[in-house]
Parts: sequence; C-alpha cells; structure tokens
Amino acid sequence: MIVTLLALIFASLLSMAMVAVRWFYSGIPAYLFLLWNLFLAWLPLFAALTTYALRRRPLLAMGPAVLWLLFLPNAPYLLTDLLHLGRGVGVPLWYDMLMLSTFALTGLLLGFASLELMHNLVAERLGAISGWFFAGSSLALSSVGVTIGRFLRWNSWDAVLRPTSLLVDLLRLLAEPWTHRTFYVFTLLLALLLSLGYVTLRSLRGPHPTGLGRILL
Repeated sequence: MIVTLLALIFASLLSMAMVAVRWFYSGIPAYLFLLWNLFLAWLPLFAALTTYALRRRPLLAMGPAVLWLLFLPNAPYLLTDLLHLGRGVGVPLWYDMLMLSTFALTGLLLGFASLELMHNLVAERLGAISGWFFAGSSLALSSVGVTIGRFLRWNSWDAVLRPTSLLVDLLRLLAEPWTHRTFYVFTLLLALLLSLGYVTLRSLRGPHPTGLGRILL
C-alpha cells in the first residue's frame, strides 16, 4: 500500500506541474484554484490516517473520523472542475483537457484511498456487511456534498461556520424537489459513478483487511 501513497503524491505533483507549465507557457495565471482544491482533496486522507492511528482510542478517533466525513466531498469535487474546460486561453484545448483530467483522477483516487481505510476499520469492528453499508452511505453523502459545493457554492467549512444558513438551503431543496431536480439527478448519477469506481478498484485490489494504515503506521 505504500506504493499507493507514492502514486498519489506523484499524481499530485504532476497536477501541480501541469498548472505551472501552463502558466509559464501562456503567461496567464489561470486555474490556480485547482491547487487549493487539490490541497482540500488531501484532507480526507490525512483524517483517515489519523483515525487509524487512534483506532485503539475510540473517543479520540471520533474527532478525525467526523472531519473525514466532512471533508470527503472535497476529493471527488475535483471531478466537477472539468466544467471549466474551454474557459481558459493561451494553451491548446487538449492540454487543459489532460490537466483537468489529471486533477480529477487524483481527487477520485485520494477519496477512494481514504474511504478504503475507513471501510476497513468499520469492517474489522462490525463485520463485512456493515463495512460495505458504511462505504455506500459515505459515497452517497459525499455526492450530496459535491453537489452542494458545485451548485450552491457551499464548502466543508460552512458546515461549522454557517450551519444555520446551510440548513435553510438544504430544507429549501427538500421542499421544492422538482424546482431543483438538477440537484437530485446530478447527485444520483455522481453517487452511482463513485460507487462503481470504488467497487471496481476495491475488487481489483483484492481483500485488504488492514488497509493502508497498517503499513504506514
């Protein structure tokens, strides 16, 4: 699993390098926001590793576990940055396509890596069925978080800093589902895509009862 972490670091460095090359080539500091989004995408993995390190102290582990769930949408959120394709200038369109795709793939892999670690922790304590239920629920909630971030422009920090305003927006979505049908359709399709990707990667990796944390920690 140490290879997985090294691959994620390499993918992140490649993503940052592509933004730097674009800036150097075009002279236009476009897409710098991707660097911040990439940083946020790493937070769930850091939280998952911290949770694993504190696994023998359940009370202490609850804090980073909650932070993991709160920040998990930041990882697949990079996928939605593909919407910016074609809005930049100064370089060929194919370069921006590859650059945005690199960020999107890195974000997905970061999210899946952190989810696998948390999935394994739950499965070890509560059984395989509970582990998969946890993984599926996390992906569903993460999809809701991505949609809220992309369409309503909320972020993970707002759940702590502005919970009342966020709750009001969510209640409005629930009260007027047809008016906000794009929200529901996008969330459903994203949840299916993330679930398919996670199950596929999980099956290719085979059973890992201790996950990434045992090797790193």
